[in-house]
Amino acid sequence: LPGWVSSLPTTSVQAAMENHITNEVTHFKGKIYAWDVVNEPFDDSGNYRTDAFYTAMGSNYIADALNTAHAADPSAKLSLNDYN
Repeated sequence: LPGWVSSLPTTSVQAAMENHITNEVTHFKGKIYAWDVVNEPFDDSGNYRTDAFYTAMGSNYIADALNTAHAADPSAKLSLNDYN
């Protein structure tokens, strides 16, 4: 994550995430077939990574990110990507 995300107050992280997703997906609406909305949310042990999103919103950030992307472009395919 960019440093500025980690330095946000916990109460501002959700709005920042939703705004970023909405802006990006809306900008490319109809031009992008599929979005990797959530990237590597799990660590090597299979537990949630304790990044700024998880710290601020718990595991609900995943559903929130996917729902936000879907609202911005309902026809796009959405995914969660992890290597394990």
